[in-house]
Amino acid sequence: MNNSIKVLNEGNEHVFEVEDKELILDAAIRQQVPIPYTCRNGTCRTCLYQVVEGTVIQEDADICMISEQELEAGRRLLCMSTLQGDAVIEKVVRKRRRPEGEVTNLGATAI
Repeated sequence: MNNSIKVLNEGNEHVFEVEDKELILDAAIRQQVPIPYTCRNGTCRTCLYQVVEGTVIQEDADICMISEQELEAGRRLLCMSTLQGDAVIEKVVRKRRRPEGEVTNLGATAI
C-alpha cells in the first residue's frame, strides 16, 4: 500500500507517493521531487524536516545525527525515514549565523 506525502519547502509544495517501507528520500528521488540532501545516511542533516501532520518514522535513529529532543519535537531526517499513513512535512530552515566579527547590540550602554 502506498502513502501520500505533502512536502512544503520554502514556499513550494510537492505531493508524491511513498511505497510501504520505502525511505522518503528514495521515493522523492525516484519521482524527481526536489528534496535537498547530501549524505543519504543521516549524518549531514540537509534533509531535516518538521512533521506537520501524520506519522513519519525515523529509522535507525541511534546512528543518525538527530537528537532525542528533535525527535520528540517531530523532526525527521528524510534519508532515513519511512511513512506510516499519509503525512505533511515542512523543511526546517537553519538559522543564519552572523558573519565573523559582526557585533550584536545586547542592550548595553557605554559610559
